[in-house]
Amino acid sequence: MVSDARRASDWFSFAERTDVLSGAGKGEKRRQYGRWGRRTSEIDQEVIEFAPPLSIAWKHTAERMDGKPAPVFASASVFRIDLEADGEETVVHLRTQQLPADGLKRIAMRVFGNSDISRRMEESLIRLVRAVSS
Repeated sequence: MVSDARRASDWFSFAERTDVLSGAGKGEKRRQYGRWGRRTSEIDQEVIEFAPPLSIAWKHTAERMDGKPAPVFASASVFRIDLEADGEETVVHLRTQQLPADGLKRIAMRVFGNSDISRRMEESLIRLVRAVSS
């Protein structure tokens, strides 16, 4: 479920839709459509690690808000999902790593972005449990 771009909207709170643009597995190019507050967002992604059923990671290659280039807060953004067997259950680790573009962007990301990202990642985990259960 977590490696299939078409299923992202079922559980990933950042995605209303994710399209595969080219490739499969490592190197796959995707475009994720969603919302950030009241604005529409588009994030171009490249899968940089693909080891099903254990992990997948992608980097952002472009970000747009309302169809225009988004303000650059991070010079690099990577999202990673790792799955770990725990008896009959699976532990899911969602991680994001963002390299601030500069010192002021680092402060802005800490003050304004971290809590929203954390909240949406928690929401994603809840949605993932529901999606797997149904």
